[in-house]
Amino acid sequence: MELNVESIKRREQIKFTDHARLEMEKEGISADDVLSAIENGKVIEEYVNDRPFPSCLLYGKSDKNPIHVVCALPQHVNMLIIVTVYIPDPMRWIEFERRRK
Repeated sequence: MELNVESIKRREQIKFTDHARLEMEKEGISADDVLSAIENGKVIEEYVNDRPFPSCLLYGKSDKNPIHVVCALPQHVNMLIIVTVYIPDPMRWIEFERRRK
């Protein structure tokens, strides 16, 4: 399975998990912010062996902030599942794209 932004954008439905919604509320991130981050983002980590579905970490920007989105891509339906969303900590990320060691 190809985990790239284009395959993510082609998904016809988007489902936000309860966890994602809680994190969005805590971080002050709207659904529009997430969609904007997906639209202009890029995949920075792939988790092809995740279960129950392959997933990836996407980095993008809203109008206000850099955003990380963990999304899962079920193979049996044309849906994108937003697992979690957060504003990356610059102390843990280099330019929000690579983990600091």
